[in-house]
Amino acid sequence: MKKDDDRLFDLISPIISENGLELGGASFFGPKEFQAYWKRSGNRIDIRISDYLIDAPDEVIVDFSKTVISTIKKKRPNYGKTYLEWVMSDEYINSKRKIYLRRSRNLTGTTVGNERDIIASLDRLLDSGLLDPKSIGNSFFSWTKIPNKRKLGFCSPMMRVVGISCVLDDISVPEYVLDYVVYHESLHLEQGYRPGQRAHSKEFRDDERKYPKYEEAEKYLKSLADKR
Repeated sequence: MKKDDDRLFDLISPIISENGLELGGASFFGPKEFQAYWKRSGNRIDIRISDYLIDAPDEVIVDFSKTVISTIKKKRPNYGKTYLEWVMSDEYINSKRKIYLRRSRNLTGTTVGNERDIIASLDRLLDSGLLDPKSIGNSFFSWTKIPNKRKLGFCSPMMRVVGISCVLDDISVPEYVLDYVVYHESLHLEQGYRPGQRAHSKEFRDDERKYPKYEEAEKYLKSLADKR
C-alpha cells in the first residue's frame, strides 16, 4: 500500500502547509466503518484515512482532506460537494459495499431467517405506504448472527446496509415489532448519508412516530431489552 500512501501524502501535504501545519505521515487503513484518524504533536500531523477512498479521484481525496484538517483545527466540519457526490454515487456504493460486507462479521448475508424474512416485512411497510420504494433502493438487508436484545438494528447510510438482530427472528415476536425496527432502520436509508449531522433529528423522530403501533412497539422492545 506504500504507493497509495505516497499518493495520499502528496495530495494532503500542500493543504496541511497552507494551514500552517506540517504533515508527518499519511496512510490508508482498513476499518469496517469509514473513518479518519489523526495524531497531532505541536504543528506536526499524522493522518490515517479509510481505504474506502484508496481509489478515489485526486479531487475527492483533496476535498475530504480539507474537512479532516478543518476538524483538526477545531472548526465545524464542512463536507465538500466533490466528496459527497463521489461517496453517494451508485458506483462507489456498489464497489465499497462488497468490502464492507466482508468486514462485517456479524451479518448472515441473507434476509431469510429461521422464522421470518425481512423482505416480507419490507413488503408490508411498502404496501402500507410507510416506505417509498425509492427510499430503500440500492440497499442491502440482513439478519445478524448474534441475538442482541439492546441493539436491535443498525444502518450504514453510506454503504446502504441494514442489519436486523436475529433476536427478532422468532415467531413469538409480533410482526408489528419486527416491522417497526425495519421501518426505523429504513428511515436512516431514506435520510441518506449525512456526515456531521444528527442521525436522530427531530424530523427523523417525527417520521418514526408515524408508525401506527409506535408506542406498542417501543414498549415491547423495552421489555425485551430488560429481559436477561
